[in-house]
Amino acid sequence: MTVHPTDVGDAAPKAPFLPPLRIRDLEFSPPVLPAPMCGISDRAWRTLSREQGCPLVFTQMVSSEAMVRGRDRCWDLLDMDTSEQPICAQLFGSDPETLAACAKRIQDAGATIVDLNMGCPVNKVVKSMGGSALMKEPELVRRILRAMRAALDVPFTVKFRAGFEKYGEEAIAISRIAEEEGLDAICIHGRTREQKFKGNADWSVLRVVKDIVSIPVIGNGDVKSADDAMRMIRETGVDGVMIGRAGMGNPWLFGQVCARLSGLPDPEPPTVEERLDTMARHARIMVDRKGDRGLVEFRKHLVQYLRGFRCAKVLKTKLMGVTDAEVYFREIDDMKRHIADLEAEAEAVAAAGA
Repeated sequence: MTVHPTDVGDAAPKAPFLPPLRIRDLEFSPPVLPAPMCGISDRAWRTLSREQGCPLVFTQMVSSEAMVRGRDRCWDLLDMDTSEQPICAQLFGSDPETLAACAKRIQDAGATIVDLNMGCPVNKVVKSMGGSALMKEPELVRRILRAMRAALDVPFTVKFRAGFEKYGEEAIAISRIAEEEGLDAICIHGRTREQKFKGNADWSVLRVVKDIVSIPVIGNGDVKSADDAMRMIRETGVDGVMIGRAGMGNPWLFGQVCARLSGLPDPEPPTVEERLDTMARHARIMVDRKGDRGLVEFRKHLVQYLRGFRCAKVLKTKLMGVTDAEVYFREIDDMKRHIADLEAEAEAVAAAGA
């Protein structure tokens, strides 16, 4: 059975490797956070992340411009509930007054923290001067942060990249502005916008920023294991670790990192049955929240959950075309009963091909 960070069992915990992350008057321990990701950070994802020990969860980013136009889709994307607190809601945009007004609305809707996205590398967002494009406009950033800070009573944070084109220089400038404008924490992804999600994250800018600001710094980028998290902390001195794409199809990664930073024994890897059970539960929550659309949206998670299975292709073929939820879950139950046979068959086919 997978051990969660709160399940000490017979083993006495060591002292936590990292103290709680303090964002104004809030404390988060262990300081392990799931990254806000478009199309991923919905209610189901947040539920699984929190169950693995993450003390703070994030919504998907929503457009401030769309929100002021009254588009209900924004609130569907946020899908916040008071039972999820503490929860951080993320906005993107480029107009100071619009962002400030939307930040206030999100605060009033129950967000524990409001975050500004300055890291999204997607062309559509960048062309609208949102996301990482703001890193090229420090004076506009200052006006945005000042307006949003004035509108908010709750903690206010910002997430950005190591740079748009110039590694480090832009991130250092934004970090200083964020502190000067009264933000409560910053998070930096160790890639430039030009890299998007390619190549390796460079954590050296995290160390530089940590040395020049007094507010908490959270590190993001290429944390794929508990060892990676420990190395990031040792090399950079960050106050918290954020995990993004590596957690897709692998929510146990959050539990592994949480355990390590809490001084607890490393959890056992999930069994095949646990992987399929969690996959089914993730899908079930999405269906319960979104109906048939949830099953379609789950497909991107399905591919990730099945990574490493020898019979992954067979399993994906079985499930990708299913649109009836009950049939879907019956198929997963059938997989659990026959997984050993499917794996053996896939291994035999691979051996014959070699």
